[in-house]
Amino acid sequence: MLENYFGIIEAIFVFSLAIAFYVWQMRDLKKEKAKAEARKREAQRLQPDDDVKTG
Repeated sequence: MLENYFGIIEAIFVFSLAIAFYVWQMRDLKKEKAKAEARKREAQRLQPDDDVKTG
């Protein structure tokens, strides 16, 4: 009788994996975007100092 539910169980498992992958990718994307913005802010912060040094 349990074999009747294997298809449903497998579909739920695959759907759960797809959702987990999506969440994982979105969190990673958000983290990388924050790192890129921090690098950009750091570069902008350092740029006026370089202009003063080169005069």
